[in-house]
Amino acid sequence: RLYGSVDGVMTPCKGEWREMKVVAWYRVEKTPSHGKPPCSGDEVGEQGDLQACDITYHCDLTTAEQFSDLFWATACQRQAGAFEELVFVCDGAPWIWKMIEYHFPQATQIVDWYHASSYLPPIAEAAFGKDTPKYQRWLEHARALLWEGQVDALCAECQKLAHQPAAAQAVQATLSYYRNHQKRLDYARFREQGYFIGSGTVESGEKQIAAQRLKVAGAHWSEEGAVKTAKARAAWLSHQWQPLAQKRARLPLAA
Repeated sequence: RLYGSVDGVMTPCKGEWREMKVVAWYRVEKTPSHGKPPCSGDEVGEQGDLQACDITYHCDLTTAEQFSDLFWATACQRQAGAFEELVFVCDGAPWIWKMIEYHFPQATQIVDWYHASSYLPPIAEAAFGKDTPKYQRWLEHARALLWEGQVDALCAECQKLAHQPAAAQAVQATLSYYRNHQKRLDYARFREQGYFIGSGTVESGEKQIAAQRLKVAGAHWSEEGAVKTAKARAAWLSHQWQPLAQKRARLPLAA
C-alpha cells in the first residue's frame, strides 16, 4: 500500500496569508514491540501499533488546479501505479477529494479520524456545558459510534439535540459533514483491514515546513522566497537534499 495525505497551511506572504498546499506520500508499517504486548488498537482514537515511514513531502503556493499537476507528478515519482493499493487519508476539503477522484478514482478514501471526531465536542458543549458529566458521557458514546463507523446511528444521536437552540447550528454542520463523507467514515472496516486512519503525517510536515520556518517572528516573505524555502525544507525532510545537491553540482556553471 502507498498512502497519500494532502492538506493546506496558511502562510504569510506579501503582507497577507496564503494557503501553502502540501502532499505527503508514505508507507505504513507495524511499530516494533521491543518485547511489549502488541497494541490491540481497540481503544477509541488510538492506532499505536502503526506508524508512517518512507515519507516524502512536496508543496507549493498555488491554486488547486495547478497543484493537481504537482500531485500527479509526485505520484509518478513515487511509482504509485506499481502498488496494489492507493490509500488517501485527508480532511474534508472539497478541492482535495475532487483532485484525488480525478487522478485515482479507484483509491481507498478515508477522512482523517481526528478531523471527523472534532465535530462532536462543540455539540456536547452546546447541549450540556463543557466538561460536565453529561458532556463526557455523550461525547464518549458519540466517539465510540464514529469509531465503529456507525454513521447513521451517530447522526440520529446528534439529531436528538437539534431542538436545543444552542446546539442546532453545530448539529446541522455535523450532519452535513458526516452524510457527505459517509463512505469515507467506515472506520471499523478500515481498521479491520489494517488501514491507517490519521493524517498526522502531512500535518507534521506542514508544521516543519511552514510553522517552524515561514512563520518565524518578523519574517516578511515574497512569494518566490516562501516557495523556494518551503520546497527546500520539504526536500530536506524527505531525505532528498543530498541527491538534489549532487544533481545541482553537475550542472554547468553560468557564464
